[in-house]
Amino acid sequence: MAGIGFELRKMLEKDSYFHDLVAFSYAALLSSGPWVLSILCLAVLGFYRTTGLTLSEHEVFRSTVIYTYAFSLIFTGVSQLVVTRYLADQLYVKEHRYTMRTLCTSACLTLVVGAPVAVLFYLPFQLSALYKFFAVLAFLVVCLIWLAMVFLSVIKDYNSIALGFFVGSACSVAGAMYLKGPMGMEGYLLGFVIGQAVIFFWLFSRLLAEFPDAPAWDRGLMRYFLSHWELPVIGLAYNLGIWMDKIVFWVADEGARTIRPYLVTHDLYEGPVFVAYLTVVPALAIFLLKMETRFYECYRRYYARVVEKSSFASILREKEQMVDVLKKGFREVLILQGAVTALCMIFAPGLAQVFRFDPLQMPILRIAFMGAFFQVLLIICIVVLFYFDLRRDVLAVAIAFVLSNAALTWWTIQQGLGYYGYGYCYACLISLVLAFSLLSRALDSLEYLTFTKQPAFARRRP
Repeated sequence: MAGIGFELRKMLEKDSYFHDLVAFSYAALLSSGPWVLSILCLAVLGFYRTTGLTLSEHEVFRSTVIYTYAFSLIFTGVSQLVVTRYLADQLYVKEHRYTMRTLCTSACLTLVVGAPVAVLFYLPFQLSALYKFFAVLAFLVVCLIWLAMVFLSVIKDYNSIALGFFVGSACSVAGAMYLKGPMGMEGYLLGFVIGQAVIFFWLFSRLLAEFPDAPAWDRGLMRYFLSHWELPVIGLAYNLGIWMDKIVFWVADEGARTIRPYLVTHDLYEGPVFVAYLTVVPALAIFLLKMETRFYECYRRYYARVVEKSSFASILREKEQMVDVLKKGFREVLILQGAVTALCMIFAPGLAQVFRFDPLQMPILRIAFMGAFFQVLLIICIVVLFYFDLRRDVLAVAIAFVLSNAALTWWTIQQGLGYYGYGYCYACLISLVLAFSLLSRALDSLEYLTFTKQPAFARRRP
């Protein structure tokens, strides 16, 4: 996302509070658009649920949307990082014609593999065939949106991207409200799907406008799945880790509630954790707008010195500047996110009233705020590790995240309500400590890693 971060940073150079606010708003939307807007869609639809649908039908719809986002994120995790790496490599050698080929190839793979997976998943649910069909459509469309998010950094027109998210989300709400009258619960879901489809095709049209090359199958992308095998494993493990605590709560006997056969929710746990996720938006915006762009400039200069065969002293100077920028960036994020988290914990009773939480959910909400704080720092560490191509290190972090989240969440469920949320929080903390230690070690020996990882002979492009 550094590419679009540079575009947004131009607004900060205008030196006015208004442009600063607009730039941070765009950064917040682009860094976390789909899930933030989906939560807002659910909130708006939940507010008007009393007209036309029963409480049970609305719960079925809400759980369907949650399942759609959870399992689409896990499913596309297998391909997202591979696509990102392949696209970055092609753009580095100025092969822009591969952009649409990569998108079309990965989209075809997603549809061909994802459709039977989604059909098998929804098959045992006791819902109408038409509802299951729309649920499968929702899964595929949201998968395509996650995939399209990879390509946003090559689109410079951030106004159009933001407008696409808003128009699509408005269509989801309006479509659901309009279609629930004649079609009931099925129409409610269909309206939501139509809005999400608007978002995807909006993004697709913008990409097509900037890269009008004819779409074609790209075999090179397929080879990356084998040559960079760590990336699909990392994507799967990390995204599974994000949802693992919710999945463990769904399958546990303690507090899980079955809305319809196989459609399970956990009323006490889900809401506070989803609200806590919203608090990381400012930190992600700061990272996209300031920290990543400054780091990327130093990163480019450091490797330029290496490629130019500059003196070792000048290479070390660039490294020091890069490390300083990282430290300052971490400090900024720590201060901002720390303040946001502290305020949220202080005003948790008021927030709980706004979101109509049960008093029993208050401790879960507070510990979830801490977990989200650790998770956003974990995300930043992982992104920086990826810049240095330390895939094995990220793989270790991702596996630690998913395993610790599963084990600690299961243990806290056995301890009772007072421990809910601590599993997610400590899993994020353990993974963060591991990621940070690996990043510190990498920065300490960066020049050694840089020179020892260089190939002895240059490879010809296939």
